[in-house]
Amino acid sequence: MLIWLIPSIFVGLCCAPFGIIRFLNIYPQTAISDFADVFKILLPVSWLKVVFVLLGILLVSLFLSMAVGQAEGHMRSGKLNFKEIFSYINNDILVVLVNVVIIEILYLALTFILGSVVFLFHLITSGLTNVPSTLCVIIAIVLSVATLLIYLVTSALFLINIPNMISNGYSLKEGVSSTAELIGKSAFKLVLAYLLPFVIIIPLISLLCKTSVWWLGNIISCLIMATYYTGLTMSAYFELSDTSRYDNRKYYNYR
Repeated sequence: MLIWLIPSIFVGLCCAPFGIIRFLNIYPQTAISDFADVFKILLPVSWLKVVFVLLGILLVSLFLSMAVGQAEGHMRSGKLNFKEIFSYINNDILVVLVNVVIIEILYLALTFILGSVVFLFHLITSGLTNVPSTLCVIIAIVLSVATLLIYLVTSALFLINIPNMISNGYSLKEGVSSTAELIGKSAFKLVLAYLLPFVIIIPLISLLCKTSVWWLGNIISCLIMATYYTGLTMSAYFELSDTSRYDNRKYYNYR
């Protein structure tokens, strides 16, 4: 959690990472005049935002390299050694960066598709300059939930691909293929596990997104997600690959 404090503050303040959840809370009361009105809520774009997102990707990659390296070292040895934590950046950064960039591109693509389809249904059911009808809101909720599920499934694949590539020296193509094979029949359980933080995140963002402190909900939610997913990803990889773990064994010192 301490590792993730700095990137969580930056991403929460500058990158608006939970746009889909915020969109679902604001959209029902918003009159939509054109295509841009949907994306002002769902995916606001400006040059400053682009710079923040790029910096966020780099920052998350740097700290994820440390977190993954620290977790892997702990699970393999059963010991905590923080002296080498910065060496993990040099060792793992390229693998981590590639997978994080792909996850971000997937989010942008899925969000753009979601906004486009919602706007189309808004035109059909509500018309321009109107507040969304009940049917349109229901459609938006269904589509948003489907988008989040697709994003979580693909994110789980690429997050677990990180330790798989690091441990086995795979290329991206080899790693994705191997990771998909590893996940196999456990995909449903993994999706449920990756959904679990949203039991807290969705109510928290929904409660604060219309207030002046909505950024606080973003920071807390980022911290929860990053800490939880780091542990889950590493635990899942070790279990799926049937790799022995030494961090959960009890050691006794006798004199």
